[in-house]
Amino acid sequence: MAAGSGPRRYAEALLDVANAENAVDAYRESLDRIGAALGPETIHVLRDSRVPFAHRQAALEKATEGEPRAIRAVLSILLQRDRIALLPDVARAFSDLIDRRAGIVHAKITTPIALGDAERADIARRLEQASGKKIKATFAVDPALIGGVTVQLGDRLVDASLRTRLDLMARQLASS
Repeated sequence: MAAGSGPRRYAEALLDVANAENAVDAYRESLDRIGAALGPETIHVLRDSRVPFAHRQAALEKATEGEPRAIRAVLSILLQRDRIALLPDVARAFSDLIDRRAGIVHAKITTPIALGDAERADIARRLEQASGKKIKATFAVDPALIGGVTVQLGDRLVDASLRTRLDLMARQLASS
C-alpha cells in the first residue's frame, strides 16, 4: 500500500463504520467521487490560511452534501488538522483495504506498446491462473522495454522484458 500510516488509520476507521452500516461499496464510491472532485487546486484552496476557516469548512460541507456522514466527519477532521491533502491517500488506502480483504492483488503490467482490451484481459486471466489470486490490473506503456513485459504484482517484480534480457547478455559478454 502506497499510503502511509495516517491515511491507513483514517481508512480503517471508515471501513469499520462502512462495515457496521453494511455500506462498504457506497463508501468506496463516495471516497472515489470526492477524491476525483477535490483535485490539487481545490485542496490548495482548502489549506489556504488566508481564507477564513469557517468559509473553507462551509465550502467543503456544501461540496460533500449527500455523502455518508462518517466520510463528511473525517473530511472535517482532516480540514481542521490541516491534513486535507491526505484525502487522495485515504481514498486509495480504503480501496486497498477492501481489495486486500477480498483477496485481490494489484498488478501493474508494463508493455512496450498499448494493448487492446482482449490482450489485457488475457494477460490478467493468465496472471490469475499463475498466482491463484484475483488480480486487479493496471496497464502502462514503456517503449524502452523493446519487447516482453514487466509485472509488478504486489511487492514482487517479474521482469520478462527484452531490454532486461539484452542488458543481462551485455553484462555477461563484458565479463567474459
